Amino acid sequence: MVDYDTAVAIVQDSEADPVMLAKVAYENPDFGANVAANPRAYPGLKRWIAQFGDDRARETLKSMGFEVPDQGVSPQEAPAQQAVAQPSAGSYYIDQQPQQQTSTPYIADQQAASSQYAAANQYAAQQQPVATAATSGYNQQLPVATNAYGYTAEQALDPNTDQMTIASIAQYAPELRPCLARNPNTYPELLNWLAQLHDPAIDAALATRR
Repeated sequence: MVDYDTAVAIVQDSEADPVMLAKVAYENPDFGANVAANPRAYPGLKRWIAQFGDDRARETLKSMGFEVPDQGVSPQEAPAQQAVAQPSAGSYYIDQQPQQQTSTPYIADQQAASSQYAAANQYAAQQQPVATAATSGYNQQLPVATNAYGYTAEQALDPNTDQMTIASIAQYAPELRPCLARNPNTYPELLNWLAQLHDPAIDAALATRR
């Protein structure tokens, strides 16, 4: 669990890492309202808080004009689902094994994931330039997805892929990191982390953003 002082620092940071905000929301339910009010809280996290957060968090979201269901569900009562492992505060997306959790703010539900994959594939088919590299110095072929979680190159490139799924792809599908480096929805903290890997394919992909 994120300790109290660390959680306070995270929710008060206007530049907080969205991954850490999600971790605080799940592991420290009393901070749900503070997480919801943070400017870095993304829509998917707010939806999770609206469903599983406490009354104060739900009221905070209502006051912000966010749609909140009439009756919430506590995370302990939610059905168990496959969840993305939560990264530690000192490193991004490097854990080697996924963890089993009850319902969390992360992308978990298999049916929802399947819908996302289908949407990503449809988008890629319609947006051919997105599916190929923009510069001659970058491999024109999309990486072959070899991960065990069903993540695809098209999904990693799709600007409509939400940031928590992007974080999961970075962690569990390293072969798709060059695609994430080109995705306009990949957030700055992850781009900085990718740059630190000094992988030639990733570096070439990052160069297309400049």
